[in-house]
Amino acid sequence: MFPLPPPSHYSLFFSTMLKPKVISQVLRQALNNGIKAALIITNEGSLISYAADNDKEASVYAAITANIWNTYKKKKTNIYTGIQYQILHCQDGIIFVTSVGAMILCLVADPSVHLGILKAKAEALKSHLEAPLLQIAPYQEYSSS
Repeated sequence: MFPLPPPSHYSLFFSTMLKPKVISQVLRQALNNGIKAALIITNEGSLISYAADNDKEASVYAAITANIWNTYKKKKTNIYTGIQYQILHCQDGIIFVTSVGAMILCLVADPSVHLGILKAKAEALKSHLEAPLLQIAPYQEYSSS
């Protein structure tokens, strides 16, 4: 799909601090074939790192994505338990959302992008970034509030 450094290079991402610029470079590799943005965000909607054409749009994507993701994750019915990803069809494109440890990965694409491509890219990014992100933000279960 796209070349990623092996897990042995995780020190490039983290020494004692998170290096958003390096993560942004990894996210940027996904920006082709109709993918417009790739973001890593907190559950509260704060941007950790992103690759996008427009900074303002990245902030909007982050806020909306976190809000929708958390709304569904907090529901305690069988339908929503164990949700793995969400696909949001919007007027201007498609948003693919999944968790990466305690954070959220969001890919934004043109409406013409095939959902299989979005899912494959998200899974590749997730498998590459999950271990280093878990080192700084271990998985936290959502509160029942």
